[in-house]
Amino acid sequence: VGGMHYALDGEHRIAPISDYSFQYFIQIVPTLYLTDAVNVQTYQYTVQEQIRAVDHKAGSPGTAGILIKYEFSPIAAIVEKKQKNLSIFLARLLGIIGGIISTSGLINLVITEAFDWLCCLKKAESVNTEDVK
Repeated sequence: VGGMHYALDGEHRIAPISDYSFQYFIQIVPTLYLTDAVNVQTYQYTVQEQIRAVDHKAGSPGTAGILIKYEFSPIAAIVEKKQKNLSIFLARLLGIIGGIISTSGLINLVITEAFDWLCCLKKAESVNTEDVK
């Protein structure tokens, strides 16, 4: 599949001494890529790596070499890529713009009513205090 990067592409290891242990734990996941142009059955994998020196005198037992342990996942992944057409994009864009306009209108109404209510209270208080004098 174009544009995919595999975890072990271009990897290489050189042991500084002869007694080294390289262990790779690989999990393989069956994957189905569905696009408008092509459907591809492939596999993805993850890699965990453990590298250590084997030195029985220093308390690091083991066998020098390369160990590859792999496991197939019982669950498959399906990656679906569909391109939406322009009319759907425009409908969603206009819906967002309409929502912004209606929300801003509602906020404007609430602020205007609150301001008018506060102004009316102040006018009423000033009228009441003038009547008392």
